[in-house]
Amino acid sequence: MWASSGGYDGVLFATPRAMSPELDGVALKEAGELAAERGLYLEVGIGSLGPFGDAGERLAELNAHIDAAATAGCREFFAYTRTDRHHASVPHAVQLAAVQKTLETLAPRLRDEGLRLNLKTHEDLSSHEVLRLVDESGTDVVGVSLDVANLVVRGEDPVEATRRLAPHVHQTHFEDVALYIVERGLRRRLRPCGAGVLDWAAILRTLAEESPARRLTLEQHAGRFDLDVFDPAWFDAEPHVTARELAVLFRHAVDCERRASAGELPSLAAYDDDGGHLARRGELAESARWLRHTLDTIGRSSWQ
Repeated sequence: MWASSGGYDGVLFATPRAMSPELDGVALKEAGELAAERGLYLEVGIGSLGPFGDAGERLAELNAHIDAAATAGCREFFAYTRTDRHHASVPHAVQLAAVQKTLETLAPRLRDEGLRLNLKTHEDLSSHEVLRLVDESGTDVVGVSLDVANLVVRGEDPVEATRRLAPHVHQTHFEDVALYIVERGLRRRLRPCGAGVLDWAAILRTLAEESPARRLTLEQHAGRFDLDVFDPAWFDAEPHVTARELAVLFRHAVDCERRASAGELPSLAAYDDDGGHLARRGELAESARWLRHTLDTIGRSSWQ
């Protein structure tokens, strides 16, 4: 298995269908047992909480994925949202209410079965919105799956956002970011941990001191997003943004531009060349080395 041979402590699947497309109980149970035999932890997602689409179909799929995750031995799992902050006819608050209803529908089952759903800080939600959804759903069964790179997309300083969310963070999706100044504002590109601008010592120290999470899970992909901060309408959909946190992002962008000019970071155009899955593997290994070094530096080397 690639994960164990690469020196990793666990594996994460987007949904149980990545282990068994048909959600076959025998195959899922065997996957969980294989991970345990290899000394690996297993994490899995259960898909989208909405808000768009048929609510009944969405709940049926979520419950099927919960069943499958439990069969594979996972007692907690993450889910994400697909809200549209600029929807022409459905206000974002209405969309969040639909997500909240889905969470409230799932909560009794989670509570009865001793399960936990962790809401991912997806690129469509601010940390403030995630925190409200978690608080209103019940922190005993709903927590946070922290993706610090996505917090940048909502104009937030990941260090400060981590401090807001830390008491509820049970899982992570870690990668670094580079920021570049473009015509409409800032452009985010993803980097291995330690190869971007995020203050990992501050983020990890906060989690070590305030979070119940005891595993740090990495991811690496090519998701591309802009922050259209030079468009006044952008701020209408981002009421949480503060001048102080936005200034941190611009300071990072200036640093990235300087480092790119010096050849220490790729130019913005260089990100158009996608190295594919083999490059992703190398970037994950780089992230793991950096995080382990940082954990040693802050005296928290016991984390997975």
